[in-house]
Amino acid sequence: MKEKLVGIGATAKLSGLSERTLRYWESLGLIKPVRLPSGHRKFSKTMIKKIIAIRDILEKYNLRINDLITSSRFLQDDLLKDKVDSPDIFDLNITLDAEIYEFAKKSGRINPLTGLPDALFVQQEMTRRMDGDAKLAVCFVDMKDFKYYNKRYGYEKGDAVLKFVAATLYDVVRETGDRGDMVGYMGGDNFVVVTSHDRYTRVCSEMVKSFDLLIGQHYDKTDREKGYIVTNARRGEEVRTPIMTLSVSVVWNIKRKLSHYAQVEDIATELKQYAQKFPKSEFVVDRRTN
Repeated sequence: MKEKLVGIGATAKLSGLSERTLRYWESLGLIKPVRLPSGHRKFSKTMIKKIIAIRDILEKYNLRINDLITSSRFLQDDLLKDKVDSPDIFDLNITLDAEIYEFAKKSGRINPLTGLPDALFVQQEMTRRMDGDAKLAVCFVDMKDFKYYNKRYGYEKGDAVLKFVAATLYDVVRETGDRGDMVGYMGGDNFVVVTSHDRYTRVCSEMVKSFDLLIGQHYDKTDREKGYIVTNARRGEEVRTPIMTLSVSVVWNIKRKLSHYAQVEDIATELKQYAQKFPKSEFVVDRRTN
């Protein structure tokens, strides 16, 4: 049975927040309602619980919403450290409900910005699975032209985009992948999804679809309507950069043996050069046998 969805008005009443606040939180990537073809927003019971949890944290610690979306600076911010007793309160985008995430959390290998397992944990987990001859499809994900977005909007909004991507990938994998699948954050604008041979097509299709549907919310209306942003190069010349797209490079061991993380990363780097030639978000798959 599908989970019942309610509109933004009912969600506002249940959470005690205004519709305007909910739309703002959505634009920051903190919450992700279901968007119907008509454009209306619908919220699941799980999402409403998350909204209430965020509201309660803000009230308990007397925080502003900007304190949450810039929480990657938590360890360097004495004012925030004085307000809260644990940086775990900033783990809002991701609910770690699978064993692999719990293991990463207990190992202290969770990235504080994205709430996802970090690069070292991902490498170790992939090595463990390859040593056990597990059938893998490793999807390397990165955003094209993210550096220009940071230059145009600033690093705080860039952090909000990274949180949005982390939450989007996690939600897609949870809904379309297997329980043992994993999403990790490799640093910069790079993420990785570890899934199976029979799931990667659906997972990747939903990732690029969700990204393209929602990334525009992180741009000003003027930039969205133009379809590009304007920055300046070192010599002052104007640079026009399209709205960001998602490039996904899929490396799997259906046709060749994968034995080392560096080998997987090298193959993905080659694929990335091809994937980024597309004008829209896309995923490409390594089909070579050697």
